[in-house]
Amino acid sequence: FNLAERAFKQMAVQVGEGARNQSIVISGESGAGKTESAKIVLRFLCGRCPHASTADAGKKASLDKRMLDSNPILEAFGNAKTLRNDNSSRFGKLISVKFNPTGAIVGGSIINYLLEKVRVVQQMEGERNYHVFYQVLAGCDADPALKAALGLTEPAEYHYTNQSGVTSVDGMS
Repeated sequence: FNLAERAFKQMAVQVGEGARNQSIVISGESGAGKTESAKIVLRFLCGRCPHASTADAGKKASLDKRMLDSNPILEAFGNAKTLRNDNSSRFGKLISVKFNPTGAIVGGSIINYLLEKVRVVQQMEGERNYHVFYQVLAGCDADPALKAALGLTEPAEYHYTNQSGVTSVDGMS
């Protein structure tokens, strides 16, 4: 929180003097908490930043919510179970948050760099493919007609989801 607050204050101070971008680089070894740290920083900035005017308050809340709500979708497409972590990011990402001169968030983007494309076609024993494949199959269980129309079965029936012997992870499927 301290690091995010300092970056925000430096950006806010600089706005009047020729705006200078601020960056927070989160790095570390596998399982060090990089994804969680990035989510915490983003949540902090969304809560910390002012909105441009009272009329923009609803719009700001909506933008903040959309930024935070996009993360589970991105994780489904880029996170997988590994031997060390049930929800391990298998990609790098660049998150950009755009601010107006008053320090209010006015936009943002997330660029993903998928590092482990090989995981789609091959998993080690005890690991699992990207969560999205299992989530689609599990989601279709709620609509048997859709599941039948798509010709879907269970994760154990597909080569790309059953190679490792692990087809479910508590809280991820």
